[in-house]
Amino acid sequence: MKAWMKMGWLAVALGLPVSGSAWRLSVGGGLLGGLVPASSPTGTALGWQFAGQWTRESYVGQRWLVDLTAGQFATRPGSGGLLERGRAWGGLVLWEHRVPFSYTFRPWLGIGAGVTRYRFDDRLRLNRDGYAVGAYPDRSQSDWDLGIGASIPLNRSWSIGITAQTGFPTHISMFGVTVLWRLF
Repeated sequence: MKAWMKMGWLAVALGLPVSGSAWRLSVGGGLLGGLVPASSPTGTALGWQFAGQWTRESYVGQRWLVDLTAGQFATRPGSGGLLERGRAWGGLVLWEHRVPFSYTFRPWLGIGAGVTRYRFDDRLRLNRDGYAVGAYPDRSQSDWDLGIGASIPLNRSWSIGITAQTGFPTHISMFGVTVLWRLF
């Protein structure tokens, strides 16, 4: 609950515009990947995510994007690393600018900040041969995130959302690709 309150205060502190066009909602699902340095040596994470994106244009060619995600992933550790299953819930607020590369290709590119909450369970240490040699207790932690994003409109209803973020203090880096459908 504290993470969602912090995210709300962050959105207010960034000064979300109160005038202009209405908020638009897009929902979708996609792939999630990342690096999890907590599983020493660093493990790679692969999984899926659901996303909801609210956008509101504030000035011509500029808009706010609020990206809320929930996903699940599993790490694939290096030799002697931790094998973990994890879940992530997070929110990212991006300030986006429309970049006209050509008449038909005009993506939105943005930068922002947010909060992510991680839950790691089924934590096992593997030996060099890949066998489990120890179990560890479940753990949860929260991160402040810095992120960049791109939204590529395919038509009026469909778009592709791409986000990359890194968290502090854990330095968990995540990359997501989501296919989104605009509800309204």
